Amino acid sequence: MINSNFTAELHCKYGQVVIADTSILTPFFVSNDQDGWLSTEQSGGDFKRVAFSFEFLRSDATRSYYKISCDQHWDYSGSRLGRNNNGWLGLYGTHIVGRIIDTVNPVTLLSEPDHWKIETLQPWDGDPASAESIPFYLRDSFGHRVAHSTPSQGTFTMVNKPFLNASSLPGEVLEFKFRNIQLA
Repeated sequence: MINSNFTAELHCKYGQVVIADTSILTPFFVSNDQDGWLSTEQSGGDFKRVAFSFEFLRSDATRSYYKISCDQHWDYSGSRLGRNNNGWLGLYGTHIVGRIIDTVNPVTLLSEPDHWKIETLQPWDGDPASAESIPFYLRDSFGHRVAHSTPSQGTFTMVNKPFLNASSLPGEVLEFKFRNIQLA
């Protein structure tokens, strides 16, 4: 894929990848449970459209490796894409308090940052102008492909709505494409 830093939107057959973001009128215990998790716009609910920053790390014969963070919205800008222990994808280091905690958290400071792999599904000529036409899998650092999965009861308050997951949980593995690529 693109061997430099860039920003782009992620799209799949369910539309653009979005961030769960409840309104200010939503009770704190509900919004705290779902804000920052990733889904697709077709899932419905309170979401914000977003673009992501892809920081190029390296590439090999089959994959390109990136650190991915949010590129928009004051409350999510700069927050890093990560997965929790169950594989649910979310943005970490969000809002002012989250950024401060993320900055001083010894686990964050001492651990290797999450990296993400892009595995293209067809040959590509390397021209960034044609990158939007190339489908790919997005894989986490463990090799799991990102899927559309519905959380079970007790995982989120918004059950029966699909979120993005990278684990061995059942779900539909998604093919992604970039939109609105901006080279850094």
